[in-house]
Amino acid sequence: MYNPNLASAEPPKITVISAKSQEMAKLRVAAYARVSSDSEDQQNSYIAQVDYYTKNIATHEGWELADIYADEGITGLVASKRDDFNRMIQDCRDGKIDRVLVKSISRFARNTKEYIQYVRELLRLGVSIHFEKENIDTGKMTSEQIATIYGAFSQMESQNHSNNMRISVRIRMEKGDYVSPTTPYGYKLEERTLVIIPEQAEVVRRIFTAYLSGQGKEDIANELNRLGIPRTKDRKMWYSTTIGYILTNISYTGDMVWQKSFATNDIPFRQVRNKGERPKYFVENCHEPIVSKDEFQRVQALLETRRLQIAGTVSSALLKKKLHCGNCGTLFRRKIVNEKVYWACRRHDSHKDLCPISQVPEEQIITAILRMYHKLKRHREQILSPLLRQLTELREKELRSNRKINDIDKEIAQLTEQNLVLVRLKSKGYVDSALYLSQTGDIDFKLRELRRLRRRIMETTGEDGQIKATETMLDYLESSPEHLGELTEELFETLVENITISSETEMNLTLYNGLTLKETIERTVR
Repeated sequence: MYNPNLASAEPPKITVISAKSQEMAKLRVAAYARVSSDSEDQQNSYIAQVDYYTKNIATHEGWELADIYADEGITGLVASKRDDFNRMIQDCRDGKIDRVLVKSISRFARNTKEYIQYVRELLRLGVSIHFEKENIDTGKMTSEQIATIYGAFSQMESQNHSNNMRISVRIRMEKGDYVSPTTPYGYKLEERTLVIIPEQAEVVRRIFTAYLSGQGKEDIANELNRLGIPRTKDRKMWYSTTIGYILTNISYTGDMVWQKSFATNDIPFRQVRNKGERPKYFVENCHEPIVSKDEFQRVQALLETRRLQIAGTVSSALLKKKLHCGNCGTLFRRKIVNEKVYWACRRHDSHKDLCPISQVPEEQIITAILRMYHKLKRHREQILSPLLRQLTELREKELRSNRKINDIDKEIAQLTEQNLVLVRLKSKGYVDSALYLSQTGDIDFKLRELRRLRRRIMETTGEDGQIKATETMLDYLESSPEHLGELTEELFETLVENITISSETEMNLTLYNGLTLKETIERTVR
């Protein structure tokens, strides 16, 4: 029989199970190297950097090499052009890296916005960055302002370098020592001089002669494609834009214009067309011509004449980029046949077998649009007013019944208040930089997602936009003329969003509120 008094009298036996010895996890360290020099020793410099970081990481007992990331021969003004940099950031996001070594801030980023963006993200991911030249360790920063100052300094260095390059190019242009980085079709560069390529020069002469004989740019391009005449740089097809570029390139006369485009001052730098913001340099007789100056000037005069013809009237300008083919979706283009203006599907005009819808007289298109306008003006109370009432009722019902929007609005307000509290704590020194960046980053991300979700919910029915468009249309039709004799900008800006030519005798006009009206194109009987 079990006796509880005897069992309690015996002392408990305790056996200690020793804890396993904990091995310190090694820090996974990566390095990012970038060579932006254009010198001949660039490849060796790249190898030297990779070798340096490999040995450096190996000397630290608590470190292990995660990877060496390096981008070769890239200026690196924006991160999108650096493949290995982007791979490194993605590996940080995937939790493969604890620490990143970089020679200097300028190697990591070349503009302040990009620099702060990635420093913040890596801190939020728990990844520290050590910049050797500036002796900055983001894991030990007490203030983000230090990093911002160095980031701004890095951007200033890039801009100064770019300005120095611009000054150098300008001086070479003024002295006549400049060599254009692009070589026109028909030439090759030999010892800093453009030299004619005979077979290509014949194609250039053929293009100038064909245009002066009455052929259009698109017809010339089609003919070159049909004959199988190759272009350069592995490009096979000729286009009307290619022909236009050749016809307007003064280089074929033996003269050149330098600085037709220039790089902007703001990072990221963009190459833009020089419309008088910078000086241009006209250089005469700098290489052998392919066409005479007289022939070139005659082509420019003919181009201008045709441009004015194509530009046409105000109505023609309004129809441009509005007319689409109902069969293939291609934009219509304006053309003149026997002094009469037509609009034609580009595919049909290129080859009749590509699309069955043929050209339509401009006069008949304008008449059909004006007919639609007069019908809509007369019957606006029967068509647009009931539609506006229905849309308004639907929107009010949607907002009343949509609890999701109300919940989102409350959550946005709460997150905004949290953000303000963090700012106050940070200003008083109660929160360190890493935690502050992590918390505010999370809040910003949630706010962006909530606002995006709210917009998506609001736009699901599209009623808001339809309501505004319908109200605008009604206001316009109430005050517009009873009889409109020609197309106006106001009509197109207020009513007509798109025009689809579905056949030679029918067109659909899509209005800004989504309503589509069908109109007949009355062809003139001859």
